[in-house]
Amino acid sequence: MISRQRLIRIGLALGGLLVVVLGVGALLVRGLNYFPKPLEKAPVWCAGPASEATLRPGQRFTVLSWNLQYAAGRSYHFFYDGGKAVHASRPKVEQTLGEIGGLLTAHRPDVLLLQEVDRDSARTARIDELARLRRLGHWSCWTSVPYHRSRYVPAPFGNALGRVDMHLATAARYRLAWARRHALPQLNEWFVRRAFNLKRAILEAAIPLEGHPRPLVLLNTHLSAFSYGDGTLERQVDVILKRLAELDARGFPWILAGDFNMLPPGESAQRLGSEAKYYAGADSPLIRLTQRHRTAVSPAAYQKNPSAYFTYIKYGAARPDRRLDYIFVSRNVQVHEIQVLHQPRYSSDHLPLLLTASVKPPN
Repeated sequence: MISRQRLIRIGLALGGLLVVVLGVGALLVRGLNYFPKPLEKAPVWCAGPASEATLRPGQRFTVLSWNLQYAAGRSYHFFYDGGKAVHASRPKVEQTLGEIGGLLTAHRPDVLLLQEVDRDSARTARIDELARLRRLGHWSCWTSVPYHRSRYVPAPFGNALGRVDMHLATAARYRLAWARRHALPQLNEWFVRRAFNLKRAILEAAIPLEGHPRPLVLLNTHLSAFSYGDGTLERQVDVILKRLAELDARGFPWILAGDFNMLPPGESAQRLGSEAKYYAGADSPLIRLTQRHRTAVSPAAYQKNPSAYFTYIKYGAARPDRRLDYIFVSRNVQVHEIQVLHQPRYSSDHLPLLLTASVKPPN
């Protein structure tokens, strides 16, 4: 029979071992993952004499916003969408980047706002996709910030995602004066899963305006998917609204664009069948943005022809069936034209938005 003192010693030893294991585990989680500050300065790279180009009030320019689905193409059914695929082959990524580059070269947008850009991820053959797109030679300045970065993601188990480095990226043929990263609230998950998961953000960059006291501020974002009504999207919209209010109060012209992962306010998700659970109904958090700020697509234009502005194509579908991507503009930005580009429907599960706009001269 084991004595009481021996049991105490065994208990203390096991307790100590547990503390060591938990400590090592915590250090490992911390060391593997990216934990951004609420506000961080973002690097800006500029090259060539064109990097000093500035934009004039009243001058028309084009903005292209696009979720690239990390250039993996649409031939894979990925695990987060109910499939089994985790990694894309190097030839497929190279092919998809070629298709994306072809569209960008054809339309030559003055400003580029990209989401889901892999810069060193195992799932896309460790290719720096932004570096590839920069070689097109059209943009003078660019910036990017990570919003999913981990040295090793162990899920899905049995076929791990591995290294991930996914960015928001902004490029312009005009000079970028500065850029910064604003952190957005994360999903309500237990801390280990949250450590390895996406850290959503806003990438903010500024283009100086000739003869204008304020620069044009570009806000590039990608809000949370699969939140299942846990309040994350509401909190993310709160952060966005607060930032836009600050910019408005100081007279900054701005453009906000990206993948918001929300249906238009008042639009029923029930037509999407089993996928309806991913989206809020008439009480979508997006309604607060649309009530306070102007979308580049007017409500009248959308109501007249909703399908013309659908941007998301689910796996196996031939055409988009919902609108998840938006562009908002401040009151001192004039919208001249907005369209969804339907040609590159095999490059990503999202279609790009192309905006033609101008900044109104100061009063």
